Amino acid sequence: SSVTFPGNTLADDGWPAADRADIEKAEAFLNGIDTYRARFTQVAWDGGYSHGWLWLERPHYLRVEYAPPDNLLLVADGNLLIFFDRDIDQVSQFQYDTGPFRFLLSKEINFSRDMIVNAIQRHAGLLRIKLVEESDPGQGFVTLVFEETPMRLVKWEVTDSENKTTQVTLYEHTFGLPLERKLFRFTGHDRLRHDYRYGTYE
Repeated sequence: SSVTFPGNTLADDGWPAADRADIEKAEAFLNGIDTYRARFTQVAWDGGYSHGWLWLERPHYLRVEYAPPDNLLLVADGNLLIFFDRDIDQVSQFQYDTGPFRFLLSKEINFSRDMIVNAIQRHAGLLRIKLVEESDPGQGFVTLVFEETPMRLVKWEVTDSENKTTQVTLYEHTFGLPLERKLFRFTGHDRLRHDYRYGTYE
């Protein structure tokens, strides 16, 4: 882990120059994504395990699709974040600036614009950036984990106000591939059909 010493050159926001450079490198990586696909695993605070596929077309489109038996789907369709729980046939809609996905869906990703970079750590080739809400720091935080060589996002951790953490790990990364618009659509027909998944599952 990194250690910051008094007397290090400081950036305008108070971070040592080396830390500010790492923040900017992470922002530049995310801002540079056009299209992206990855598999993910998710481990909840209570040990619950799930997995699936994630597709991203920055800055406005996202699909997070869970593998059976988890019948959950999250779609950012260009206007809203849509969360679908098929088991109870419930659809919930959220604004893009809600929750941990804003760092993927912002037109220009700037960690310090409406969040605060609370901590930076480097260890074993990984860069960890902890972000808290500027308006409500008590509601929890998000930690982004990057591999540095090559630079890529490999995990995020969401910790709520009760200090319960859910971890999402990304792997099998693919960048720059053409993505069909149907991935980022959720209609009444999509809600009804049972073969709504587009990922391949064993």
